[in-house]
Amino acid sequence: MKNVIGKVSILTSVLFMQTALGQAVFQSVDLVVSNPAAVVAAMDKFAASPTASSQTSTVQLYQYVAAGENEATHAINVIHPSPSDMDSNLMSAQGSQDQAALFAEIGQAARIVNRWMGQILLSGGSAENITTPNPAALVYMMSVSDPASYAPALASFMGKNSDVGQTFLSSIIVDGENPATHVVLSFGNSMGELLMNQPQTQEGWDEYLASAGDNRTIEASAMLQLVKVWAPE
Repeated sequence: MKNVIGKVSILTSVLFMQTALGQAVFQSVDLVVSNPAAVVAAMDKFAASPTASSQTSTVQLYQYVAAGENEATHAINVIHPSPSDMDSNLMSAQGSQDQAALFAEIGQAARIVNRWMGQILLSGGSAENITTPNPAALVYMMSVSDPASYAPALASFMGKNSDVGQTFLSSIIVDGENPATHVVLSFGNSMGELLMNQPQTQEGWDEYLASAGDNRTIEASAMLQLVKVWAPE
């Protein structure tokens, strides 16, 4: 279970992205951080560098609030508007002194425990429901047996609760031995708001459970808090 829970952070990144769903791809790194201030300083430094000025990706730093056996304390997510953008961003940064300095400085303040990738599929709710710069997120890692039928069931459920936070469904492309195939990520303005609006309390839950319950197995869950975002200018 430890390796499964360690991957739940990724989809939080899409909240601040202005991109076509189904095209955005992301990379996520889970970290055990010994010096959080140093990690933020290193990321600030890179964001102000010439290399970062050509990037189209959005970079976000999250802190794990609750994640069971997962040893990671933080996660860095890099969200690219499309696969071609990812190629361009990686190529422009590869071998640069700015990237080398970023890796070295983060390496002194943190230890990487996992890397993984995924793709955003669909969303519900609205970004207008999120009014704080540091939202919280509940994440559900799932094994889905029939994605083609699961996605419409989730979309219908989210459509009945458009006034509650913002929710995303993403597929997991690469994640080692993690059995989960998809992630559902639900944002709220605070941890308390999320706890008061858990899926089972929302409209249409029984219908959703009847249509999707046998189609998915929840492998792990976690709660996260956004620390900071670095977006392209």
